[in-house]
Amino acid sequence: MRILSNIIFSFALFFNATAYSQSIAYYPKADSNQRIDHVAYSLSYSEKDEQAEWVAYVLTRNQVTVKNCERTENFRPDKEVKTGSAELSDYNKSGYDRGHLCPAADRHFSCDAMSETFFLSNMSPQAPSFNRGIWKNLEELIRGWAVLYENIFVVTGPVLNGEKLGAIGSNEVTVPKYYYKTVLRQKKKSWTCIAMVLPNEAGDKDWTQYVITVDSLESLTKIDFFTGLPDNIENAIESNKNVNAWDFYATPY
Repeated sequence: MRILSNIIFSFALFFNATAYSQSIAYYPKADSNQRIDHVAYSLSYSEKDEQAEWVAYVLTRNQVTVKNCERTENFRPDKEVKTGSAELSDYNKSGYDRGHLCPAADRHFSCDAMSETFFLSNMSPQAPSFNRGIWKNLEELIRGWAVLYENIFVVTGPVLNGEKLGAIGSNEVTVPKYYYKTVLRQKKKSWTCIAMVLPNEAGDKDWTQYVITVDSLESLTKIDFFTGLPDNIENAIESNKNVNAWDFYATPY
C-alpha cells in the first residue's frame, strides 16, 4: 500500500444519475500551453493551433455502461480558453469534421459531462472518412477496454509537432496529419500502457499496425506522458509496445 500511495497518478470517480465528481492527480506536462480542467476531462490548449495538444480523462466501466443522456450536438466555443478558442465558422464548409478528442459517447453517464465534450477546444479537424471510420472504431475499442479492465486513463490528441495538412477558418485551425491515443491501466501493483498513432485518413489496418511505444510517441509529440509513475515502472512500460497486454477484440457491449 505504501508503494501505491507514493504513485502520483491516482484517480477517484463517484457519480449517480444527477451528480458526480472526478479527481485526477496525473496529467502530461503542459509547460507552454494553457491547461484547462473541465469536470469531464482536462486539456492543454495550443493557441497557435486553436485546439488541444492533449485531452486526458479517466474512463471506467460504469461510465461506459450507464447511459443517462443522449448526444446533445451543442457545439460551441470554450469560454475557459483565455485567448479564445476556435469558432463554429472555422469548420463551416471546410471539408473537415469537428472531430471529438474526448468522445461524447465516453461521457453519456451525465448530461453535464456530455455537454462539455462539445466545446470546440475538444475538437480537431478530421477527414470525414477518418472521423466516421477508424477513429470512431478506436473510440469503441477503448470503451471496450474500460469495460474489460474496469478503470483506464486515456490521453489523446493531434500530433501538432512536425508535418501538418494545412489550416482552416479565419482562426487558422491546424489540420493535423496524425492523431494519437495512449492508454494507461493498473492491476494491483502491475502497470501497462499502449500508444497508437493513426493518419488523418481512411484506414483499415490491423490495430497492432498502429501501435508504437510511448517513448516513440513522446519523441513525435514532444509531450511527456507518464512522469507521475515511479521511474523504474515508467521506463519499463514506455519502452515496449505491450501489445500482448491488451485485448484488441474487446467490446463495450
